[in-house]
This record gives sequence, structure tokens and C-alpha cells, in this order.
Amino acid sequence: MLKKIGLVVMSLVLLMSLGVPGVAQASSIYSKVTKEQVENTEVLIDVINELDQKLDMENLSSNSQEEVNKLSKEAKELYNSILNYSDQKTTSLTENDALVILSMYVNKDTGEITKNKESTIQPMGVINYKEYKISNAKINKLVKLAGLHGGFWATATAIAKVFGKSPTALTLMIAAVPVLGVAGLNNCNSKGKGVIITKIGSGATNSYFCSSQ
Repeated sequence: MLKKIGLVVMSLVLLMSLGVPGVAQASSIYSKVTKEQVENTEVLIDVINELDQKLDMENLSSNSQEEVNKLSKEAKELYNSILNYSDQKTTSLTENDALVILSMYVNKDTGEITKNKESTIQPMGVINYKEYKISNAKINKLVKLAGLHGGFWATATAIAKVFGKSPTALTLMIAAVPVLGVAGLNNCNSKGKGVIITKIGSGATNSYFCSSQ
């Protein structure tokens, strides 16, 4: 196990030195997500399901204020964000818009959007190592539900259904690497055997590396 962890750490260091774009081109994604982002993602999954059940998210103008008032506080927050975002656009919302809006929700109250934390030297804590496996079947289900370049709400509901029990994996998609999307995850699954998301970290911030199984 120590040897395996050592190899992964060395790989991550090498990938970081090469830069994230190069990693993405190799069908592997390196990024970081925080505990707060994962917690926001867990709430987000419930909110997406609530909106899908109670409102017409494909036709926002058809929803009455009375219907909106019956939503939970969290659902109202996301709905208003979607509405405000939509009002600023002259075209229909797309998959990319879904990832941007959901990313904003996941990153709220974390400081990830508005500013970067100053670099400081922190005491070394316990290094945690864990692997998250996403099956080929689950990735294929996501592609089937949302399409590689699906519509706005189709993408939102698809990732909530497929990753409902895997908020950390979902956070990687829509918070840490919002450009990944459905097509990116499909590229990560280049061997058609599913993907492995490796987590290495200490404290609240963890490093993630996605590769084919």
C-alpha cells in the first residue's frame, strides 16, 4: 500500500509540474475539492430533485410565484440563480450553462469563486488515501440520460440521478473541474472499463486524480 501511495504521489507531482491542460488531454484530471464543496453538492442533489418534481424547469416562465414560494429555502436559492442567469442570456441554456450554475452553487460560501486563499505553510497532518470507482455502466447511463452535449436541465437531472450516492465524484465534475462535463468524464473512461478517482489529502482539502480503470 505504501508503495502504491508513493507512486500515486509521484505521479501527481509530475502531472502538476506539466500543468492541468496536459493532464486533461491524457484523459486524466487532477484537481482539488474541499469538504464544504462536497457538503454543498449533497444539498444540491436534493434541490435538483425537488425542482424537477415541483416546477417546469424546461420552461421557466411557466412557473408561478405561488409555486416557487412552496419550495424549500435551498431550492428557491438555486431556482433564482438559474432565473437570473437565464435573464442575462439571449439564447437557451445549455449543458455548459448547467455546469456553470451548479458550480456556483457548490462553490458558495467557500471563497473559491471570488478569491484565492493566500499560500501559507501548514503543519503536515495525516495523509489520507482513497479510491472512488465509477463503473462503465454508470458512465454509460449518464451519457444516455444527458447525452454527450445534452440540454441544460437534462444534464442537471442526469448527474443528480447517476451520482446521487456519490457526491464527492459529482463535486469533482461540477465544482473542481466544471469544464469536464459529461463528455470529459466519457473521455476519462477511454478504456470502456469505468474510471478511478484517487483521493490523496490532509485536512479539508484533498487532491483528486481521474484515470481509466
